[in-house]
Amino acid sequence: MKRSISSKLFTACLFGVLSAPAATFAQDATPTTPETLLTVVEAPLSRESLNEVRLMLAEQDIRFNYGNFQFHPQSGDLIGAELFMVIDGQEYREYVEFVTPTCKLQVVRETGFRMEGC
Repeated sequence: MKRSISSKLFTACLFGVLSAPAATFAQDATPTTPETLLTVVEAPLSRESLNEVRLMLAEQDIRFNYGNFQFHPQSGDLIGAELFMVIDGQEYREYVEFVTPTCKLQVVRETGFRMEGC
């Protein structure tokens, strides 16, 4: 009788643990770290806007360079560039394209570059 009760209790506990939503466990496993947004570049992309970002980041001892421009074949507008940045010894290099007027490039201290709205 005692064995039957403990077996049922073990089964009930095991069922309860396995029935718990996986999201509950995932939230505990991944701590979120705050991000520091340094600047945002919105479309239309231009050499002038990239140069303003370069100068602003230089004041914060962050090296930011750009090149390898891509221009729209019909309008001649700048739609892409290769970006290079060094923050606290960490290098970030990415090619970004502004393919729609809603594109936003975010420069984040901890992760480098992130595009949104395209």
